[in-house]
Amino acid sequence: MHVTYHITGQAQNRINQLMIKYSPKHTLVIWVASLVCLLMPLLVFQNNLGNILLSGIFGSAFITFWILNLGLKYAVHKRFGLHYQPDLDLETRTLCLDEQGISIRSSLLKPAFRPYRQVKMITVEDNIIVIAGKGGWLEMIPRDRVTEGNCGLLLDMLCQRAGKKMQTN
Repeated sequence: MHVTYHITGQAQNRINQLMIKYSPKHTLVIWVASLVCLLMPLLVFQNNLGNILLSGIFGSAFITFWILNLGLKYAVHKRFGLHYQPDLDLETRTLCLDEQGISIRSSLLKPAFRPYRQVKMITVEDNIIVIAGKGGWLEMIPRDRVTEGNCGLLLDMLCQRAGKKMQTN
């Protein structure tokens, strides 16, 4: 079972908007680490004159983590905030369902293989099939740009082989 689809400028613009939404977010980890940096000296050293110095050091760590969080948001928006001409033909991809997993061939990128056990989520949003993996990888298939294959049958077989239910938004 395989599906071949073209990525045009219009489809890539829609994919970029979804990539901002589905890209891995580490905000919770960053904020927990920064709060630990602020509260750790108070728990360990309690009311002590050295606490002022330690609070300054750990407070600067809090600010560093805050800047890291802002930098992460900026990088994601910078990477996926690009806008392409609608009539631009960018690449052709083929997604195949094999016995062990998903293989992806592209006219621009080297072939990739993803085992079914790595599939975390399957959903359809804005007429784009979104397949998200546990390692943070995403594959997005614009249904209106499919030139060869059957998207409905592919979704059914993928859900069955990966053991996931299709989520609806």
